[in-house]
Amino acid sequence: MLRTVVAIAFLAAASFQAGAAPAEKHPESESSRKAHVEILKFYGLYEDQALQDYVNEVGTRVARNSDWPDAEFKFFVLDDDSINAFTTGCCFIYVHRGLLNYLDNEAELATVLGHEIAHVTAKHPQKRRTQGILANILAIGATLATGSGAIGQLANLGAGAWVQGYGRENEMEADRLGLVFATRAGYRPEAMAEVFKVFKDQERFEMARARQEGREPRIYHGVFSSHPAPDARTVQAAKGAARITTEPPGGWIDNRNIFLRNLDGLPYGSSRVQGIVRDNRFYHAQMGITMAFPRAWTVENLRDRILAYTRNKDSVMQVTVEPRPPTQSPREFLLKQLKGKSIALSEAVESNGMEGYSVVTRGGSPLDNGQGPVRWTVLYRDSSAFVFAGASRASVNSRPEADGVITSVIGTMRGLKPSEFPLAEPYRIAVVPYDGKTPLADYAREIPVEKYQLEELELMNGLYPDKVPQFGQLFKIVQ
Repeated sequence: MLRTVVAIAFLAAASFQAGAAPAEKHPESESSRKAHVEILKFYGLYEDQALQDYVNEVGTRVARNSDWPDAEFKFFVLDDDSINAFTTGCCFIYVHRGLLNYLDNEAELATVLGHEIAHVTAKHPQKRRTQGILANILAIGATLATGSGAIGQLANLGAGAWVQGYGRENEMEADRLGLVFATRAGYRPEAMAEVFKVFKDQERFEMARARQEGREPRIYHGVFSSHPAPDARTVQAAKGAARITTEPPGGWIDNRNIFLRNLDGLPYGSSRVQGIVRDNRFYHAQMGITMAFPRAWTVENLRDRILAYTRNKDSVMQVTVEPRPPTQSPREFLLKQLKGKSIALSEAVESNGMEGYSVVTRGGSPLDNGQGPVRWTVLYRDSSAFVFAGASRASVNSRPEADGVITSVIGTMRGLKPSEFPLAEPYRIAVVPYDGKTPLADYAREIPVEKYQLEELELMNGLYPDKVPQFGQLFKIVQ
């Protein structure tokens, strides 16, 4: 995704750590309010008010049945496709839209929200005072501009920011309390075990995939990931703690079809605001631009930049966008950004009607501890300054070895043609009834992943590794 950023940096992992605990009457903590502004700036809210209202309604119902029924909890769906949920303290709860793609019903959503509410009511953020959430958000990686560090050591390229847990004891307490809160609200208590299965299936698939690809598994570290699923005794204990000895009148709340209907149209992968990668070409409707990367490269559309790299990770590029300074030429803009760097080559450039400037610095490459050269280019388009950075593990004539490829990628950036705007629309979740005869592999063909399309469809619908829906049952596909 391309959003305005104030630093030219390669993205590493971000960790959110909560700040001060609420006072006796549970007012919003000052640190949480400040963090909220930065979180929305970093992730962005998902722009669907109906879904925001729905998640807030479910969360509020659970919060009213928590140990802080008078606290004003607020729930937000972040425009991010990773599988996570987190809290910063009283009383902000965040759900990544990517998590919703893998839940199956409202009871599961209520369990996730109950877990985060429990972190707040048990004052886990207060017990985990450290350097603070804002410092972590702002220190999300080593910057190429200063030549420090190496883009997440290249082993975790594209890994999303994740929320570090509160320790096993606190997480287990949040599991227990969250289940009680959701059950008090009338939600089917067995749903928590189903949420655990979502994460366990993800882990199981990743381990199988890693074995097949001959690499170490990248195990998820988010909510519920390392906890034992609650057994029947835990579920009964939750019912007892909620003072429910029999099934509530009207039955436990599940609301599967209501939940799925609310997901209909939810982006799969990047959203329209973030831009879309199709066949290694990036499209952004709001900015009206497109650019292409070599087919052999991996292209990661991250929150605030595009990151592209070779299979062997010996060449890498990133693209960021900043506000165009009204009084600075491209040369002035770029040299100010690179102030203090030793420049080997520099030249004015023009590409597809956009004026720009390009330099090669003698150092700053993230692939060799800042020793190698980096190609920097800025192109002005309308009110934006697009900044390209490219480096290789080796160099030739004081340039990155892949300098020709890097400059050719820069030259592909141009305005969208009218016929290309539909390509800038995201892939979306569609909720359909199963016809009882079409192979799931046929439904999976539209999922925009290189491999394992069937497995991804199964994971989205709780069918992994070999289940099928019942005739007429609603399930999620990607279109």
